[in-house]
Amino acid sequence: MRHLFTTEDSGETSAALRWGERKGKWRRVQRGVYAMGPEEPSKLDRQRARVLASGGVASGALAGVLHGLDGVVLDDRPLRRRTLPEDRVVVVGDVRCADGLQTLVDLASTLTDDAWEQALESALRKGRAALGDLPARGRIRRVLARRPPGAPPTESLLETLMVQLARTVPGLPDPVRQLEVGHARLDLAWPGLGLFIELDGQHHKDQPVYDAMRETAVVAATGWLPGRFTWTELTRLKRTTQRRLAALADQARDRPQRGDDADDHHGQAPAHRGAGQLAGLGVARRAHERERIAHGQRAAEGQDEQRKKVLTEEHGARP
Repeated sequence: MRHLFTTEDSGETSAALRWGERKGKWRRVQRGVYAMGPEEPSKLDRQRARVLASGGVASGALAGVLHGLDGVVLDDRPLRRRTLPEDRVVVVGDVRCADGLQTLVDLASTLTDDAWEQALESALRKGRAALGDLPARGRIRRVLARRPPGAPPTESLLETLMVQLARTVPGLPDPVRQLEVGHARLDLAWPGLGLFIELDGQHHKDQPVYDAMRETAVVAATGWLPGRFTWTELTRLKRTTQRRLAALADQARDRPQRGDDADDHHGQAPAHRGAGQLAGLGVARRAHERERIAHGQRAAEGQDEQRKKVLTEEHGARP
């Protein structure tokens, strides 16, 4: 984040500050506040500068952006001078800022349920707040009621978006998050259905071979049906993705079931038993289990073809 400083903090004379601006060392953002570097001040720079100049505390959307919370963008609401207890104030991006807990409480009055849930999951992930400290009222109570008991925070905005989209699929229960199977950790899984989902963000773009090998190993170990979704599908093709996920769930329900010796692993899992409860799954030995594994591998190989078909139906013929 770009460094801001005040005239007083710089220790420089007015003449020296003007000289530094001419040389591109810093830019004046507003009276008494400068930003390092020659670039034009951004909207974020200007809002931070106002807080710095006023001696106040950043709150609301500005605080959410400073904390890096998902689902929060800068708005044009006037920045108001605010006083908070010192134990609720932290310094972020060179300015005094409401802490993560106070920021979540403030944002509950301005964000939608989905956007606030995204902010919540990222705050929990970053250690900015704890569930037990949140007041159970209004939007906060509604969103907290969505979370399975004991569920860990999602590991990315992409994972939060998939959790939210999965709720729109009729009959699909909450997924287990970050389930460990052997040496692999699955993004989302439905053990009761024999279905797991992997999500491809930007960090996956250079490791398709590794991802494919890991997916094959999980299918071989569990016989579960795999699905893979991308950022574009979850943000720009929601209807397509919802239909794909529903189709995968239906396909998983219709597949051959595991043998009785595997029921402990494949049976309906509680809302959340924590990562690692399926570590150490062995490769199935019975003939009907081998049939299930082969079925899963064939389904995995057909994922790309199914996706192309659904995408074609979604877009249709375009001039």
